[in-house]
Amino acid sequence: MKQTVIIVGAGAAGLIAARELSGKKFNVTVLESRQYAGGRIQTHDLPGSDGVVEGGAEFIHGKLPVTLDLCEEAKIEYIPAEGKMYRREKNEWVEETEMIEGWDELIKKMGSLKDDMTLYDFLIEYYPEDKYTDLRMHIISYVQGFDLADPEKVSVSALYEEWSHEEEDNFRIPEGYKKLVQFLESKCLDNGCIIIKGDAVKQIDWQKYDVTVYTASGKKYAAEKIIVTVPVSILTDIAGRSAINFTPAIDDRIRAAGNIGFGTVIKVIVHFKAPLWKPDTRFIFSEEVIPTWWTQLPLKNNLLTGWAGGPTASRLSQHSDTALSDIVLTSLSHIFNKTIEEIKDSILQVWVFNWLQHEDARGAYSYPTLQTTHARKLLNAPLEDTVFFAGEGLYDGDYPGTVEAAFASGLAVALKVFAFPF
Repeated sequence: MKQTVIIVGAGAAGLIAARELSGKKFNVTVLESRQYAGGRIQTHDLPGSDGVVEGGAEFIHGKLPVTLDLCEEAKIEYIPAEGKMYRREKNEWVEETEMIEGWDELIKKMGSLKDDMTLYDFLIEYYPEDKYTDLRMHIISYVQGFDLADPEKVSVSALYEEWSHEEEDNFRIPEGYKKLVQFLESKCLDNGCIIIKGDAVKQIDWQKYDVTVYTASGKKYAAEKIIVTVPVSILTDIAGRSAINFTPAIDDRIRAAGNIGFGTVIKVIVHFKAPLWKPDTRFIFSEEVIPTWWTQLPLKNNLLTGWAGGPTASRLSQHSDTALSDIVLTSLSHIFNKTIEEIKDSILQVWVFNWLQHEDARGAYSYPTLQTTHARKLLNAPLEDTVFFAGEGLYDGDYPGTVEAAFASGLAVALKVFAFPF
């Protein structure tokens, strides 16, 4: 007789786990609070132009095995990201050939640490002199922007593992990450999965090999096992609109989730009538409120993506989309040395993605604190072989905070479910 498994969340981790389990000996029901699958993957079409609008995940950060294998299996095209990096300084464009001056020495020093510490404490202890002011500023800006991390919380040892494994090759999917979501969803349905969207899980009653789930609409579902793939930010948001209550309580797991950092971002995509940047531009760095921008080169379109992450994004998140659009216009006017009216006249459309305000995510992706290693071990251990957790925040490998991390976590949890038969 087939076992029944409920998976909470139809994001990358939930879908790949569902495909693995439904292809074997399990009846799988996936419950998704949103009206669509994909979680923090949000691809929007751009009619009449190459490329897509990616409100969430966008790049494939290196030769990532699970992601690229899925692309090959699904026959989904992926292409190398191209172009140069420019910095706007004192009304001049300066090409950047090295990401941060002194980076290699910094990585070596991080790797030589015997005892872990936060990035803030590391910079104060090892780079206190005035001559390192620019280095400290750039490193803090980088960890906030790329890792979405709080420098006073993020682990140096974990950053070393991540940064020392970064690859120069980055890729993008011209048709967007949604193509992978659609592929996995189709495979799940072919295997007999039931995927229910638009009905949030509110209550999970459990004991060994006996799970009952109640949703916001009043529906009830039963299974022998359950996999919870919601972001760690939702697990810890016990009073939020997307909160899930467990009976009996799992306070140790909830506390563990709180020891995994979770950052947020303001991501904006601006569709211009014509490009205002150099044809070979890939990245633009600035000191503006929205400091980082990139094109979709080698795709030929007029999209420019802006990014403000970490604590800066947390502060900006309280603004309305209209107010954020005004901030975008001001940042672009300074970068391109044009009036706000000139910038307005050059734009066709602006999309704003304020991830802290997304009730089903409450942020963008995770980062490691000093307590995260222990927290992940606890959350990756099943409760009574019945309650399992997965998601990018639980991944402990070389590619944190990525879709690859979510895929890898989903595959790992499927193996655990296989290992604990009913």
